[in-house]
Amino acid sequence: MSQNKTTRPKSGFSLSPRIVIGVVLAALALWFVLINTRTARIHFWIPWAEAPMWFVLAATFAAGAATTLLLGRRKK
Repeated sequence: MSQNKTTRPKSGFSLSPRIVIGVVLAALALWFVLINTRTARIHFWIPWAEAPMWFVLAATFAAGAATTLLLGRRKK
C-alpha cells in the first residue's frame, strides 16, 4: 500500500543571510546617524562648509551604498 503524501508548497518568507546582514547594517547606520546631532566642519580642498553631523553621515552612507551598487553590477 502506498500512501499518498501531499507536499505543501513552501509558504512564508525566506530571508537570506545577505538580506539580514544588509538590514542590520542599515539599521546600525541609521542609529549612528540619528545620535550624532552636532555640527561638523567639512574641509574640501580650498573651501569649507558646516553641516549637521547627521546629514554628513547620511550623505556618506548614501554615497557608499551607491558606489557599491554601481561597482557591484558587472555584465556577464
